[in-house]
Amino acid sequence: MSGPLIGRRVIAALVVALCGVAWPEMSAAQSVSASEREALVRLRVDRGGRAEEVDALLRQVDEAAAKGLPAAPLTNKIREGLAKGYDPQRIEPVVRQMATHLATADQLMREMAPSAGVGRDASVTLLAESLGGGVTPGDVRELGRSGKPASADGLASAAKGLSFIRDAKLPAAEGTAVIAEAVRQGFRSHEVLDLGREIKRRERDYLAGRANLRALREAIARGDRPEQLFRDSRPAAVERPAATRPEAPVERPERPGRPEAPQRPERPERTEPTGTRAR
Repeated sequence: MSGPLIGRRVIAALVVALCGVAWPEMSAAQSVSASEREALVRLRVDRGGRAEEVDALLRQVDEAAAKGLPAAPLTNKIREGLAKGYDPQRIEPVVRQMATHLATADQLMREMAPSAGVGRDASVTLLAESLGGGVTPGDVRELGRSGKPASADGLASAAKGLSFIRDAKLPAAEGTAVIAEAVRQGFRSHEVLDLGREIKRRERDYLAGRANLRALREAIARGDRPEQLFRDSRPAAVERPAATRPEAPVERPERPGRPEAPQRPERPERTEPTGTRAR
């Protein structure tokens, strides 16, 4: 076998091997399936747009997927915008901002909960939503230090619970202290979420001073469980006053009866004069 032929076969084998290594990475980068792309293009074209506009949006999804970020929330956001008839130029910055939050959330998860396994994408997505709701990376790190060790689901749920408080425009430091105390006391993920959601629902009470975040944190620190925290804070039902009754029944005057009709005098019997006789 000649030398050039051997060389060509070696080169061909190397190309095949390299393609085999690179193919998984290329497949991962193509995060949007053909059917999904077709459906998204149809949404845009049916409203007078062009397929190229959708491709430009999907390139952001592919770039995020190539970094190991969840692609589903980005695709869903594109679908939502196209379904509402928004121009792709209006959708593009929203998707880009979401991708930024996903990247930050992914980095925080690697830092605070490196052992996250199944369900990690869902936790990263929830944490990214929290960042979009005003929670800062510093808040997340503080919450992560409250529970030992921090789990991906617990960290994301705590951040989401805090985002409800931030949405209510309540004091940031006190809100963070409430959620951190709940994590420290072993509240489960859904309980921390419900805690933030309940505070948001009662935001008028907190803003008006009828409720207090500091008192709530102290109650959690004392050991109050989620079902106890808001049990007594609902206004009691107003009781209607009982109808008063007189001690003794009031005697009503008798209704006067109808007067009896006067009796007619009896007619005297008619008598014939004496001494007369019928003829």
